[in-house]
Amino acid sequence: MGTQARLASGARAALLLLLAINLFNYIDRQILAALEPDIRASFFAASDVNAMTKTGLLGDAFFVTYMVSAPILGFLADRFSRWIIVGSAVILWSLASGGSGLAATFAILFATRICVGIGEGGYGPAAPTILSDLFPIETRGRMMAIFYTAIPVGSALGYVIGGLIGAHLGWRWAFYLVAPPGLLLGLLCFFQRDPRVAGRQLALASPRRSVGDYLKLFRTRSYLINCIAQTLMTFVTGGLGYWISAYLNYRN
Repeated sequence: MGTQARLASGARAALLLLLAINLFNYIDRQILAALEPDIRASFFAASDVNAMTKTGLLGDAFFVTYMVSAPILGFLADRFSRWIIVGSAVILWSLASGGSGLAATFAILFATRICVGIGEGGYGPAAPTILSDLFPIETRGRMMAIFYTAIPVGSALGYVIGGLIGAHLGWRWAFYLVAPPGLLLGLLCFFQRDPRVAGRQLALASPRRSVGDYLKLFRTRSYLINCIAQTLMTFVTGGLGYWISAYLNYRN
């Protein structure tokens, strides 16, 4: 097998691995929403008028820590092996998801969702840049499209898996069963070689950026508008996605 064929084969394998991880990324993210009514009933009395406010904090724990950790871990991904960061992030959030099922108190469950947010915050910035380095610009858009199909599919599976397992085995088992695949996928990342470290991008490495350089991005009109639009979209879809199960449970 020639060098180009080996590179192409390795790129496809990396795409499949990252696609599978992204699938479980969104399964883990949405499974909590599917289980919210059961979790609420487990930790709070039916007479507690603030019960939904409290379980809503579980979603906040994820989103806030994701928001804070993503730029920090993205900064590290620019300087160290991205596969190590991705693998560590996947293992962290998988362990935290499994730990969610073991939570004896609501405070412990809250802490596990913080860890899920940190883990997914490490994966989000690094994974697309690996694919960007592995595929030429002619096919990069198509590969990214394949990678991001995991978002709607994984989100839908999160509701399905969470709902089915929660109904038959209890909400804790839903968290137990999604953890092992993530752990296996995370371990596989440590056997991958970062294309940047391998030398493909080394010669073209850009100079190190300062914090001021990153802040200059907010002077770019298109970047600022995109950030605002993404924030508004997440506000709407995040709230809808988190509470839809509770709404349907109430209606039925």
